[in-house]
Amino acid sequence: MITLNTIIYEGNYNDFLKENNWFFTFNSKYISKKIITVNNLSSKDIFENKIKHLKEYFDFEVIYVDDLLEEVKTYFNLTIDSSNTGYYYTIPYFVSLYKTDSEYFFNVASDCMDDIKITDDFFEKSFIELTENNFCNTTMVTWCKNNEITTDVFSPHFGITIGEYEESESFKKLNRDIPKSENFSIRYNFTDQLFLGKTNTLKQINYNVDENISGMWYTGPQYGGNCFEKRMVGHHIINNVYNFVFKNSDYYIHDINKK
Repeated sequence: MITLNTIIYEGNYNDFLKENNWFFTFNSKYISKKIITVNNLSSKDIFENKIKHLKEYFDFEVIYVDDLLEEVKTYFNLTIDSSNTGYYYTIPYFVSLYKTDSEYFFNVASDCMDDIKITDDFFEKSFIELTENNFCNTTMVTWCKNNEITTDVFSPHFGITIGEYEESESFKKLNRDIPKSENFSIRYNFTDQLFLGKTNTLKQINYNVDENISGMWYTGPQYGGNCFEKRMVGHHIINNVYNFVFKNSDYYIHDINKK
């Protein structure tokens, strides 16, 4: 039902390929497949030896970005090549989506997940929104443990959760009514760190979006050029669809220094 995907590369695969890593130990009755998407890897022999060992204990698939580049660019009609800024930062998401055949696609980043707590409650409530709410493009959990209300009086989101703060910021400069959801805060912002979406919906998006459209609603790194995140934010703005942030206590920790 759900494919769990993560993307690894030369700089992090050694740290990632450990038996106690969240990717291998994470379980849910809704996860039907796990995929490791391999990008920009030069130590392929070492990597494959480690993978061979892990496959004795865990069930997962490995795909290589380089093997599918031309197919993927044709499939998504992508106007992108290796000379574009952020090309290697962007292309693996499309390869992962292309290779996913389950109903839902769940991406969790490999290079900054130190703690992850996601329950079936998140998945079940996400299924409802993604299926029945035309405004819902993706769902996610917050990157703040317990999604707590901020008590720091100097914080811009004092008295509310991060998700609620970003919801208000998302709509501040656009004259649009805020869609309603009992279980999710709603925002234009999008993070490729962790998101869940319906596979067929994500495959049908026109990702050839001018990166300038994302404007203030893109909060990711600037070195990525017209990256996957910017393309998704632009799609949200153009088509009046959104990223839904779960209000419950599920979370992931993005920065290991903030446990």
